[in-house]
Amino acid sequence: MAVKLVVTAIAGVILIAILKNNSSVYSAVARIALVFLIILSVMPQTKDIMDTLHRLEFNEYFSNEAISVMLKMFAILTMGSVASDICRDNGEIAVANGVDLSVKILAISCGLPVFSAVINVAISFFNG
Repeated sequence: MAVKLVVTAIAGVILIAILKNNSSVYSAVARIALVFLIILSVMPQTKDIMDTLHRLEFNEYFSNEAISVMLKMFAILTMGSVASDICRDNGEIAVANGVDLSVKILAISCGLPVFSAVINVAISFFNG
């Protein structure tokens, strides 16, 4: 799987370099398509992750809310990373930095309920 991923990435980068000389529009579209192709190629591997999360869902020490928050944070950070990388690749550094900052703020706000629960558990543990 890793070899397939690397070969796809290298072939895509070569194609993008060729297209960049001819048309920047086609180059940008190819870049976005390559990102989605790479993401789709690892989607079958997510079955193991989902199986583990389903096992944790029935564990009495894990709350469904915590798993949901972790998945939301992962999705937010992943989409933000891809978006900011696309902006950087197109020379829009300021926009990319804005996306990075916004995604971090969203991830923190999404994770506050879990952080609050951890703090409450720690306080109750130390108070006896």
